[in-house]
Amino acid sequence: MTSLLILCCAVLVTAGDDAAIQVDSTKKLFLDDELIASIENVKRQIHQVKKHEANPVLWPSEPWEGHTAVIYGSVLRDGDKYRMWYHGGAGVSYAESDDGIRWTKPPMDFVKLDGQPTNTMIRRGAGEGEPNAIPYFYEIFGVHKDERATDPSMRYKMGFLSLDRQYKGPQGKRFHGGQRRGLGVAASEDGIHWRLVDNWATEAICDGATHWLFDTAANKFILYGRTKYTAPGLLDAWLTGSSLDGWVKRYFWGRAVARVESPDFVNWNITEPAEGPVVMMSDTEDKPGTEVYSMLVFPYESVYIGLVQAFHNRPDECHLDIQLAVSRDSVKFTRVGDRAAFLPCGPVGSWDRFNNSLANNPPIAAGDQLRIYYGGRTYRHSPYQGNDKGMPGGGIGFATIPRDRFVSLSASFDGGVVTTKPLVFQGKTLHLNAASRFGEIQVELLGAEGETVAKSTPIREDSLDIPVQWADGSLGSAAGPLAAKITLKNAHLYALWCTD
Repeated sequence: MTSLLILCCAVLVTAGDDAAIQVDSTKKLFLDDELIASIENVKRQIHQVKKHEANPVLWPSEPWEGHTAVIYGSVLRDGDKYRMWYHGGAGVSYAESDDGIRWTKPPMDFVKLDGQPTNTMIRRGAGEGEPNAIPYFYEIFGVHKDERATDPSMRYKMGFLSLDRQYKGPQGKRFHGGQRRGLGVAASEDGIHWRLVDNWATEAICDGATHWLFDTAANKFILYGRTKYTAPGLLDAWLTGSSLDGWVKRYFWGRAVARVESPDFVNWNITEPAEGPVVMMSDTEDKPGTEVYSMLVFPYESVYIGLVQAFHNRPDECHLDIQLAVSRDSVKFTRVGDRAAFLPCGPVGSWDRFNNSLANNPPIAAGDQLRIYYGGRTYRHSPYQGNDKGMPGGGIGFATIPRDRFVSLSASFDGGVVTTKPLVFQGKTLHLNAASRFGEIQVELLGAEGETVAKSTPIREDSLDIPVQWADGSLGSAAGPLAAKITLKNAHLYALWCTD
């Protein structure tokens, strides 16, 4: 399914910078207007993920797991196995798979039930001396395998919510009086045997649903944690003349996402406020009551993609779905389009009917597809008070999307034109990720005066990698930067790049 995000008709996009953009083997996606000078009769479309037919691939099947297996955790491709750490019952549970579809829950001796091993490796509230006991452990955020670690015992890093409900010291959370909350860090050589590193690595944690990444380009960890923030004037804008005045004033909590950094996942930058600067929050384009529950961020080609968990906090809704956002610097994010769901809740009868949450890891490449592991539940989030509440239950599945095909620039048979800013091509071959099997795409290269210096043959195929063939001229037909004028007829354009 696709959702219309932007309808552009003879629109000039200005960036205030005439410097030519380098185009090399790093793909240029069209989630924002960074590459675009002008567009005419073109729609920007978000392409929803496809949920796997075997979903849910993991469901709570053991008595210690309770009714819900929650992907507060991670799914990693580690060697020849898929490994999953998830919240099952009151602790961290573990599963393995050869294909990421059929999972086993290996019994371990860390936590036993009636003397029998379970697949639980860390138990909330474990006493001193118990295997893998971690004080103040409340809820797992995820696991990261650090390939840079020189100390084998730090190879696997776990982040979790540390919670002290009887705390009397000066660091009590300003949003949770009488408590201390923070990022707990545990480490492991094998991802199974864990030791505590620090209960309070950073105070940049207000609540659960926290994500992080290791940014290879910047050589640092970046954490996107839960905070509380309401933009000035937002409630007035929402509630003027609205029937939701009473509901929002009573139940709107102002969930938002803040950002902090660390070189090693243990020592974090000190910020003011302690939760870090807010980088994703509700605004006037959201419906009244909407809150940003969390945001998973990962570098992808030339951008950072954010998967925003939106909480639709209204009397007849109270569900969570996933929206799409983009950033060029991992700080300033823009949600793509009209807040349409990229990963929606399921229809009546489905296992992911109301609440979708994301594993704390980037999508996993499986051939030409990207797998996004997520959790779904059959019940609504509080404070829903209607009759369609649902029943206890939830599991873990995944959805796929073809490589690079998050968003397209699209036009119907009446045709549309996208003209890029001046580009410097670092190679001899221009490539497109495009779908024009039942239509057509044509590329013209324009010189400094707008003259055509090269024109492609018509492109009529659907492929993740289409080398552009030239009828007249080539990428080397003119010195200096060239703009690309791309004409679309009944076609989608997802990305472009250049190779030698």
